Amino acid sequence: MIKKDVVTPSTGAVAAVHVVMQVSLDYTGAGATDAYVSSYLSQEMYEAGKFPLQTQQIRLDGLPAAGQDPRDYAEALLVQPVPDEGASTYPNRYVLAGGGIVVAS
Repeated sequence: MIKKDVVTPSTGAVAAVHVVMQVSLDYTGAGATDAYVSSYLSQEMYEAGKFPLQTQQIRLDGLPAAGQDPRDYAEALLVQPVPDEGASTYPNRYVLAGGGIVVAS
């Protein structure tokens, strides 16, 4: 789970908690990881089983190492700061940059 305030484009509401719900690994040519992230108003709303404000696919370059948990890998990349050389070709790649990883209760 990642905590960071993000304004959701479709509603204008602020989502504070983001959960990697699914991870897809592309072992062919691209060598990429896709994280499917659901964003919630708060951790309490997530834990209460409420619907997310938004769900999005975020493409990440690279693959987890053998034996590494794919969700942990995705979360670690999702919170990385935007590199000095600029943004990714994927427009939402750094939407969670600077967020904090927390353990869900």
